[in-house]
Amino acid sequence: MQRSVERPSGHNWHVPEQVQAYVERVDRGDRRAEGLALLVRLVQPASAAPLRVLDVGTGQGLLAAMLLDAFPSATAIGLDMSEPMREVAADRMASYGNRFQFVLGDFVEGNLPPAAHGPFDVVVSSRAIHHVPSQGKQLLYAAIYKSLAPGGAFFNLDGARPAQDELREVYRAAGGRPPRARPDEEQARLSNHYFETLDEQLDFLRAAGFRVVDCFWKCLDLVLIGGYV
Repeated sequence: MQRSVERPSGHNWHVPEQVQAYVERVDRGDRRAEGLALLVRLVQPASAAPLRVLDVGTGQGLLAAMLLDAFPSATAIGLDMSEPMREVAADRMASYGNRFQFVLGDFVEGNLPPAAHGPFDVVVSSRAIHHVPSQGKQLLYAAIYKSLAPGGAFFNLDGARPAQDELREVYRAAGGRPPRARPDEEQARLSNHYFETLDEQLDFLRAAGFRVVDCFWKCLDLVLIGGYV
């Protein structure tokens, strides 16, 4: 059964019109751009062999495309649970031919479908894993770790809850976002958004087995974290 994953605005990833509205907004540019560019530069292949990429929550294929452009011999699997997104990605990623494969699958429970088991040289994600509750997130990080080849790495650009509650509205105001209409806990429950603090997420990576972890970039509550096998 497919999940009905929504954003706070009521964005449902299984409704084509809402998916298209999201894609158009991302096309206009958002605050992820600097973090995404840095993520691509952090990918350092361990050998001359073609890079094997898994993009978790690939959506329209934005991040996968950036990596395929940066590494012309690379191949990528894009994992997402949205059927309408698969249709968008099929059009946008067509020029990459068999270098890109879209896999329809649900990772919210912390599992990777068989087609996304790897081994991969790098696993990436952008603004997707916050849909996974804390327990599932820990399971997913462990599954990602197991899917990586020796020397592999995982990079995740996503939100993080401020360690101090007083900073939540400070971040929202500085980022040009309106104050929350509901308490954060209720908002998360209603929107299927689950944000841990930066330190908690780094601890999740360590517990999953990653030997070296770090926060490579941070802009208010948007962080780029990663770990190496």
